[in-house]
Amino acid sequence: MSKPAKRVQRDKIALYLKRQTWVLFILIVAAWVVAVVWLKGELIIVQGVAMGALLSFITQAIFASFVFWHTGYRARGHIVSQLYRGQMVKWLLTVVGFALIFIYVKPLSTPALFFGFIFMKVSHFFALGQIR
Repeated sequence: MSKPAKRVQRDKIALYLKRQTWVLFILIVAAWVVAVVWLKGELIIVQGVAMGALLSFITQAIFASFVFWHTGYRARGHIVSQLYRGQMVKWLLTVVGFALIFIYVKPLSTPALFFGFIFMKVSHFFALGQIR
């Protein structure tokens, strides 16, 4: 006889988001230290890293709230539809967020922006591996 699937616990997801908040904080502080020590106070890079990382964190948190809105076997149809909706909203907010940053933030370090965004995405990937 097969075993039923393990339930995803909201506590684990909340813990995951708290850990990601710490990763976000540490990344911003590390970028600030690098800017002060090596770049003689060039805070444009810190601003870019912070905005990219924050955009990634916010979109991932919104996606998690969509996906884990419903739980249980009987809600499997809702879970799948929420997964699709959450992914669409996440990518839409990512595109709109990048557009707003590129339009309204001057001066901007584009490599730092993408570094912060990609660093958080890699961090999300490794943090999700810890949940299982």
